[in-house]
Amino acid sequence: MNHPLLKNIKFILGFVAVWTLIAAIHAISTYAYVIDDIALAIADALVFEFLLALFSLALWYVIQYSQPQKSSYFNIFFSHITSAVVFIALWISASIGLLQFISDSDPAFVAFLYKSIPWRIIDGSIFYLLFVLIYYLIIYYNNLQEKLNAEKRLTEMVKEAELNLLKSQINPHFLFNSLNSISSLTLTSPEKAQNMIVKLSDFLRYSIKQSGQNISDLKTELENISRYLEIEQVRFGSRLLFEYNIAENTNSAVIPLMILQPIYENAVKHGVHESTEPVRIITNVFLLGNILNIEIINNFDPEVKSRKGAGMGLKNISDRLKLIYGNELLLKTSIIENNFCVKLLIPQE
Repeated sequence: MNHPLLKNIKFILGFVAVWTLIAAIHAISTYAYVIDDIALAIADALVFEFLLALFSLALWYVIQYSQPQKSSYFNIFFSHITSAVVFIALWISASIGLLQFISDSDPAFVAFLYKSIPWRIIDGSIFYLLFVLIYYLIIYYNNLQEKLNAEKRLTEMVKEAELNLLKSQINPHFLFNSLNSISSLTLTSPEKAQNMIVKLSDFLRYSIKQSGQNISDLKTELENISRYLEIEQVRFGSRLLFEYNIAENTNSAVIPLMILQPIYENAVKHGVHESTEPVRIITNVFLLGNILNIEIINNFDPEVKSRKGAGMGLKNISDRLKLIYGNELLLKTSIIENNFCVKLLIPQE
């Protein structure tokens, strides 16, 4: 891991500014209360604080090498006692040796240096503890961020997997029904079967082309729904009618990919298939604020008992909307007289 205090120019300038301030305070207090020679006071401050700054930077690599997140508390405590002794001993001995050279071993100044060792040990210990605390906070913060990012990536992967699973449950269901229809038409009406195969290929080509995407524009989705209804119209003829009422301001609206498919499948399965009279599927689309409203209404024969199904279509839609938008109330169904209505509320950015 790169050094956290040296990873960009702002941190470097901040680090230099802090230590410059500390060195200035050191020089002023030393000159005011201990040494009458301003040059030696400045030299004392620059040498001790400069070396302390270098040792504090090196301490990061010592902590990283010890891997505190994998060590026991006893090992951490023992390693810090050892490194603190080495840290302070090297810092004081190097500083005193360098200042002796700078001052030409001035007797009074050298005596001051050795006399000041106890409070310099205290000073070094405080800075050692301070930087250990700062570095540990940085390590734990970085680990927390890594965990949060990992959890976010995992959540997105799970969400994507769930969405793909739901979409995969929709497409085979339609394909199964269509192939059954084609199978029956090959015997009774080969031309209709051929026409249905062409339309089915166009429909599946759209699904494959959009693979990996979760969002599509409304216009494209409705065009694909028209292909589906035309396929079923080959089978049911005049018993299947459909119309669209699309508001002009919805042209730029977007919806989840193939979210509408199971609704129309249900309308055909429970409406057209079970009725001897024409069934009209009406699609109304309009915007209210930033919410796209999609209403799909089909009439049905209340006297005919509908075939039971697994109920996966509408459940898939509800699950997908919840995964994408985090809201469980975006799908509503109602029965008004002999009309079954499904209403979708799709938030628009």
